[in-house]
Amino acid sequence: MSKVTIKDVAKHCNTSVRTVSRVVNKDPNVKKETREKIQAAIDEMGFQVNAIARSLKAKKTNQIVAFVDRHQGLYWGAFHNEVLQELHKLAKENNMRMVISSSSADSFEEDENDGFYLVKHSLCDGAVMFDTKPGDKRVDYLKKYNVPFVIVGKDTGNYDTPFVDLDNEYAGYLGAKHMFEKGYRSFDFLLGDGAFTVNHDRAVGFRRFCEEKGLQTNETHYDVSSMESAYHITKEIVQKKKLEGLFVSGDERTLGVYRALNEEGYTIGENFGVMSIDNVRMSEYIYPPLTTIDQSIPTFIKQAFDILMTQIKDVKPAAKRIFITPEIVDRESL
Repeated sequence: MSKVTIKDVAKHCNTSVRTVSRVVNKDPNVKKETREKIQAAIDEMGFQVNAIARSLKAKKTNQIVAFVDRHQGLYWGAFHNEVLQELHKLAKENNMRMVISSSSADSFEEDENDGFYLVKHSLCDGAVMFDTKPGDKRVDYLKKYNVPFVIVGKDTGNYDTPFVDLDNEYAGYLGAKHMFEKGYRSFDFLLGDGAFTVNHDRAVGFRRFCEEKGLQTNETHYDVSSMESAYHITKEIVQKKKLEGLFVSGDERTLGVYRALNEEGYTIGENFGVMSIDNVRMSEYIYPPLTTIDQSIPTFIKQAFDILMTQIKDVKPAAKRIFITPEIVDRESL
């Protein structure tokens, strides 16, 4: 069975393609009788608008895409889920569709399944980039072809790219400072993939505070990118060295830390302290409730979305580079 076209609908209704198009596009100036007749034919014949063709003609898709790295095949996790939920809400409020796609800075050019094809084939009006890396070629592509975009994170390789990010160096510093002020002296920092700027910056801040206070044995551990890896590295660390606490980059990973510490006989909040970064919803409901650093997700994403929409609407201000100030949310795990 052949696909019904707009010409088929026009012929069936004995009217012009232009009139059918006006009904499809909800033109209020079409007579009620004509509109109802054409809409009935559309429903009866099963005509569907070719959204791609329409967007190419209008040069607008009313669609944005959020690119997220899968971190070696692992699922996106609680922080990304809450961020994407907030972004979706803003897109909907502004009559925009949002597509979420995995994309990798390392393989987007060769991988046919990488979602960056949505940009290359003009199937979106703009992009929100998560998990960029230094020298990310996707950013170079977006700039070269004047595609509206904003980075959620920091771009260290360019001085004219728009981004919104937590002040991650200060977050690392602030976390170490808070543990120190709570009486902890021997504590390590668990971080994700060291190739991502966020983890590098947090480590720099952590080390800076430890150096200021002469805490020479406090270490950073990279590639702790999941609950499972957090569980294993925590067991490995506490079996090798005597620690008073752990600072964890990512609330969700503390679930693995909590389990490992419980199995090793520690009581969190009493003889071992744990704090984290994110303040996702789950951090309040694990036991004991987690002391963490708030990223202010609604504010964070609203700033990024506004920067993107300003570009999509063809307003071209100087690139905005916004840092969100981290704040401690003190609970019972320290």
